[in-house]
Amino acid sequence: MGLLSKSLEILFICFILLGTTIAADRSPSPINSLNLASSPATIQQGAAFDYVVIIIMENHSLCSIAGNMVIGCAASTIAPYEAALAQSYTLATNYTAVGHPSPPDYVALISGSTFNMSSECFPIQPCGSDHLCCPINAPNIVDRFDQAGLTWKAYAEDYDGGCRDRGQPLPFNYFQDIYNNATRCKNLVNASTVWPLNNTGNPNIFLNDLGSTATASNFMWLSPSPCDQWHHLCTGYGATNQGDVYLSNVVPKILASTIFTTQRAALFVLYDEGVGKGSDTCPSVRGDCVYAVWAGPQVKRGYMCGASYSHYSFLSTLEWNWGLQNLTSNDGSARPMSELFAAGPPCVLQAGFVNNPSHLQASQTIVFSGLASGGVQSYSYTWNFGDGGNGRGQTISHSYSKYGTYRTTVTVTDGAGKTLTASRTLTVATAPLFGGICLQCFFKSNPTASVVLIGLPVGLTLAIGIMTFVRKRRRKTLPRLEGLPPETLGKKQ
Repeated sequence: MGLLSKSLEILFICFILLGTTIAADRSPSPINSLNLASSPATIQQGAAFDYVVIIIMENHSLCSIAGNMVIGCAASTIAPYEAALAQSYTLATNYTAVGHPSPPDYVALISGSTFNMSSECFPIQPCGSDHLCCPINAPNIVDRFDQAGLTWKAYAEDYDGGCRDRGQPLPFNYFQDIYNNATRCKNLVNASTVWPLNNTGNPNIFLNDLGSTATASNFMWLSPSPCDQWHHLCTGYGATNQGDVYLSNVVPKILASTIFTTQRAALFVLYDEGVGKGSDTCPSVRGDCVYAVWAGPQVKRGYMCGASYSHYSFLSTLEWNWGLQNLTSNDGSARPMSELFAAGPPCVLQAGFVNNPSHLQASQTIVFSGLASGGVQSYSYTWNFGDGGNGRGQTISHSYSKYGTYRTTVTVTDGAGKTLTASRTLTVATAPLFGGICLQCFFKSNPTASVVLIGLPVGLTLAIGIMTFVRKRRRKTLPRLEGLPPETLGKKQ
């Protein structure tokens, strides 16, 4: 019995050791350059998309592009196509840049840090005054893509292809493990066969690659030429809204491509920064808010979201979508833009309204338009105009019978039954008097005219007084001609 018991103990120990060995053999080996996934078939499906395209534009704020469709922004008409695109798909209304000038924003989008950049750096030159050595020796999103077996490619207009000794227009050049890697440098390519220079570009190479899953990459970056990016005005366009003209030509072709009509694809149109260093362009909070729109079959339609996002959120969205490891604490703590995709949760509900015209008069027809963002679509609107009048509908007309101030309120109810109100005090002037002109509005916007109006009676009174004085003096000094013989009139005295 003792011998049998001892034999069973030995067998049990051997079983345990054998199981441990098998388990160890089946555990995943560390990820390195030798065991990267080599086939797209091994790629895990993304949470929201399998293909993503980003178009990077330059130096325009959110309000200048989107206009008063955003709560708190004034009207703007410089970008009609981009405004329509935002209305059709999903606009982030509180998305901010993270640096100035452009290079730190570009770098942040693919690495999770600006690395204290204050200008562009050059790999062939020594470190600058900001102590930044280029290329940057730090991980970036390409490392994560390669580790996960995801394909990527970066396209630029007016670009020779391959790595170059300046970062822009492709920030991938800034990083040591890309700049010094010939295989990775092959993924930096020209977007078009003909350089656009000062004319509207046609990124035909980029667009052709969207025609098949064999040529499209999971991640595709497009940097238009400086003219097409709206970085500065160019003579070849014949118009000042050149960036909008470019996007109106290119975006419809992207959305109609094979990848976007047959695959789970998403397009992100983004401006790198607002109008320059120290920009404070957000409509309701402090920060440099820029136009950021998601479009394509995977995103919500006709939706706006006021959640706080930044360039780090774009990186965080890529990591969330494909289950990638964060690069820094910046993208690790940034909110992914999951709310903007069709299956994502709702953003916080926000409400507001605009009125046209902006200077109000009694007995005038005023058109009120309700604004809503976030929440669950669709929305309903109810109005209280502050004078006893009420109404329903997103757009409604109303007239105030008397001048004065009125507290006007719109209540927005979303598809989940949540409600939110927005109120403003409106000043209504008296009805127009002269030729339909609202005098109160005119003088409010023309302070000089008010001074002239006040001074006019005084000036007229002074003029009349002076004329009266002169006439009296002439009567006293001129000789009286009454009673003189006719023949003497006209003769010299």
